[in-house]
Amino acid sequence: MIQAMDFSDSRFTVVHHRNVWGEWTFIFEGTKLCGLTFYGESGKKTLASSVKACAYAGTESEAKVRGRTAQVYSKAVHELTQYLAGKSRKFTIPIKLYGTEFQKAVWERVREIPYGKTVSYKQVAQDIGHAGAERSVGNALHNNPLLVIIPCHRVIDARGKLSGYALGTDIKRRLLCMEGAIQNELELE
Repeated sequence: MIQAMDFSDSRFTVVHHRNVWGEWTFIFEGTKLCGLTFYGESGKKTLASSVKACAYAGTESEAKVRGRTAQVYSKAVHELTQYLAGKSRKFTIPIKLYGTEFQKAVWERVREIPYGKTVSYKQVAQDIGHAGAERSVGNALHNNPLLVIIPCHRVIDARGKLSGYALGTDIKRRLLCMEGAIQNELELE
């Protein structure tokens, strides 16, 4: 299995941000976003199913962001906030992807899935010229460095059911309901 990118190198700027959903970690290389993850209360990559009651509180690391990275960070936070509030349908922040050619092909294809639509792992594999590589597509999506921005929650199994998602199927269902891809939270179970 291919491992996710290690962003501990000093060329990356790591910024922790807390919003009403919880704590997000943004990773920048200069003015490009390279990583976006979410950590729940347990410290594991997850997204809680209940909304957290907190102000949009900046953390210590936000104060360390300077220059053009600060501008892109501000835009990234704004776009994520608007998306999670159901007020925006796309992300325009500049990104940089690190991964194998196969992973990047999967991620780029998934970025093309329209808001409120779903496709199957099988369809993604076929679209990138790797028919039969559904499991590999799933692996690439499991290692998606830009959760939500690369909308891997929009990929479902061939039967039209929810399946694996790095943040859990509960949040996958929640995001798809928010986007109107499914009628209610009981569909795709």
